[in-house]
Amino acid sequence: MKVIERLFELQELELGAAAGSAEGKKAAEALKKEIPEPILGHYRRLMDRGKKGVALVRHGVCSGCMMRLATGIHAALRRDEDIAMCDTCARYLLLAPEEAHGAAEAPAPAGFAAKVPKTSVRRGRRKNPPAAGTGA
Repeated sequence: MKVIERLFELQELELGAAAGSAEGKKAAEALKKEIPEPILGHYRRLMDRGKKGVALVRHGVCSGCMMRLATGIHAALRRDEDIAMCDTCARYLLLAPEEAHGAAEAPAPAGFAAKVPKTSVRRGRRKNPPAAGTGA
């Protein structure tokens, strides 16, 4: 979601090399105007505690607390539906750029169905073997 991307840019400005420069402060103020106040307030509370406010998600894992996310949250991030927060560390979640590009895969051409591997039939010994002398 664009709001969280702006919040991540703000975090990079505040924690990066240009944190103290006048140019960095101007850019940070411009970004703060684009972010809604409730989201910015939660971000500020996390930053005041010495934590990053936005964590990247790689392979379904929050980079803030290193905990695996619920599949529903990860799927919502991939679909870019809504703002998501980590249930464990309360950071805002942003899908890592390398995963965001892979999320929009090209659909299969018309007329081609996805190949589903056939499952092999497991044949083993019968539970009740035929009685001796029945011929079966």
